[in-house]
Amino acid sequence: MGVRTRHISRAWTGRIDTQAERASNPVLAARAVDAALRDAGLQVADLGYLIAHTATPAQPLPSNAAFVADILGYAGPHVELRQACTGFANALMIAFGLLAQPGARPVAIVGSETGSVFLDLERLEGHSGQIVNLVQMGDGAGAVILGPAGTNADTIHAAWFGALGLHRPPGLQMCEGGSERSGTGHAGPLTFEHDFASVLRGGAELFDAGVEAASARGFEVAQADWIIPHQASGRIGRQLAGYLDVPEERFLVNADRVGNTGSAAIWTALAELRARRPASGTLTIALGAEATKYMFGGFVHEAG
Repeated sequence: MGVRTRHISRAWTGRIDTQAERASNPVLAARAVDAALRDAGLQVADLGYLIAHTATPAQPLPSNAAFVADILGYAGPHVELRQACTGFANALMIAFGLLAQPGARPVAIVGSETGSVFLDLERLEGHSGQIVNLVQMGDGAGAVILGPAGTNADTIHAAWFGALGLHRPPGLQMCEGGSERSGTGHAGPLTFEHDFASVLRGGAELFDAGVEAASARGFEVAQADWIIPHQASGRIGRQLAGYLDVPEERFLVNADRVGNTGSAAIWTALAELRARRPASGTLTIALGAEATKYMFGGFVHEAG
């Protein structure tokens, strides 16, 4: 998978493991929002809304976003999406609506994952899903601050979200822990369940749908200066370059260094690109894909 290094929040001391206190999901998310606020020259009190998305919250209730708000000292409205790799796209759709209102204040979006605790080290042999988690998944958080249109900062011109999973079984799921299956079926930790054959059949469709959605909004992937793909592996840039017939050097991939961080992946990759200070007018297209119920999403970013 081409993942050479990654960030892990668990202590690796037991089968059912704990996270380092400084690396819990809410703490990582709050640190990411704080860093984004500093980059924007804003304070927590300047925010009008906080939108969080994660598939691995600290606990089922209250929401992870409530704990993030606690850590930040943010007393304003917040909402959480229970999504992973395409949560960023849904969050953008909500933020666009909020920012279109008169007198709108900045919106913070943060994606965070701490999925390493759902790896059962005693069930590796013969369990391909556990092996994938071991070699692929990373923990982390990434955030962005969005303001009303009309500033000289970077611009997100368009965003889209869609699903191809109607009446299709999930490609990735965690059944236990919800109200229908409140107890675990084994002595170990909760784990993700994968349908690799289904993902293989449907994965390319999600990128095709994302490319079509960008084109429908007047942006062609082949003309983008940069492409940020779903960070499924460290080799995703090479694979998509051949599939989309776009030079590999235009793909920004960080999964080889931090792993597949799910909800955090697109935001951390965008932060890395912005840190390079691309020239004004540099156009980037982000393409997200999620196998849970075969969802896709994306956005177009222009450097200011």
